[in-house]
Amino acid sequence: MKVSEPEYPSVELGYEHPAFLDEESLERELRRVGEICHQCRRCLPLCPSFPRLFELIDATEEEIAGVAMQGFEEVNELCFHCKLCFNHCPYTPGGHPWEVDFPKLMRRHQLFRAQRDGVPLARKATTRTDLIGKAARLVPGLMNFANSNRTSRILMEKTLGVHRDWVQPTYRSETVGRWWSKRGPRADGGNGRAVLFTTCSGEYNDTEVARAAVQVFEHSDVRVDVVYERCCGMPFTDTGEIERTRKNARANVELLHPYVQAGAEVIVPGPSCSLLLKREYPELLGTDAARQVAGATRDLMEALLLLGRAGKLDREFPNPPGRIAYHAPCHLRTQNVGFPAQRLLKAAGADVVLVDACSGVDGTWGMQARFHEESLGVAEAMLKRLSEAKADHFATDCPLSALRIQERLGIRAVHPVVLLRDAYGMVPE
Repeated sequence: MKVSEPEYPSVELGYEHPAFLDEESLERELRRVGEICHQCRRCLPLCPSFPRLFELIDATEEEIAGVAMQGFEEVNELCFHCKLCFNHCPYTPGGHPWEVDFPKLMRRHQLFRAQRDGVPLARKATTRTDLIGKAARLVPGLMNFANSNRTSRILMEKTLGVHRDWVQPTYRSETVGRWWSKRGPRADGGNGRAVLFTTCSGEYNDTEVARAAVQVFEHSDVRVDVVYERCCGMPFTDTGEIERTRKNARANVELLHPYVQAGAEVIVPGPSCSLLLKREYPELLGTDAARQVAGATRDLMEALLLLGRAGKLDREFPNPPGRIAYHAPCHLRTQNVGFPAQRLLKAAGADVVLVDACSGVDGTWGMQARFHEESLGVAEAMLKRLSEAKADHFATDCPLSALRIQERLGIRAVHPVVLLRDAYGMVPE
């Protein structure tokens, strides 16, 4: 049977385009892209979405025309927005007239479904990271106990849908903001300026990352300012609450733009958050300020590597870290910046085992009980390679990947900047 070529897209739709959330327009694009993916199948092993799509197509003689919209919704449910398929695809915008952007199409479908059906209260509750963090810092011991107690975790699974085995992050009484208000900057800035946007994970949970980052940058005479007022908005994209994402984006651009105008780079210690600032903020807001902030944004280890390339990073490492199993997160790989942590840790004298496989979490998808098994299936390759690495240390730039590693292997994986700080022989602050 000869399959006709799909029609080329007539317009590049943005969030504000009238057809972006139009059901008929969306269905046409789902079928157009689905037909291209059906003929290619290059992304079959990447995630559960593609196997489900091809199962639906293969189950009917009409192929893509025989797939009901409910089937496309099943495909959408299984997409956790790792974005690996975009880099894998030979038909993407700018390189091919078919202009296939599967991650953007999945986001569009998700936003349509959120507008049509609303977002369940339980799902909303898991995305309010600032509300949870601010409450937890008042009683961190109680929150950490509840997050580790089996009875409360079973209750959490039944009410919020978070799987009982998913490791919850640890909450701190002293946030990075409180620490910084007492400490402040200590470098003159002879090698430049940076503003560290700590992210909600860095602010409330893994506070060691921000402290280590400040130490490492200041060690090479980069003046660092530390700021955080609210989440970047990435969790809201998981539920399709685009206006909440836009609200946070607008506030964060307003916070960061003055630093950019003063010549600072925006440093973000989490690839999901840095990706959002770089790629989504300009499209969400459409302002010059958003574009300028995006252009100045660097993921943390990316910024340090660029500092090194400019000859401004101290290269004396008295304490080589040994053997490190380093996991490169999906949202870092999709930024096309290479593996900066791997290169920096090697420069520090480490023997680095690179693990470029997905953790299957990406936002809140992998922690949900209903997707837990699919999530573990995605993470299997990563977990196997990490467990076989026989490493002295384990590292990842992604805080959610670190939680998955802890959940399944019982191993603490730290941000690479922590190992770089230790390689310099610095005493942790």
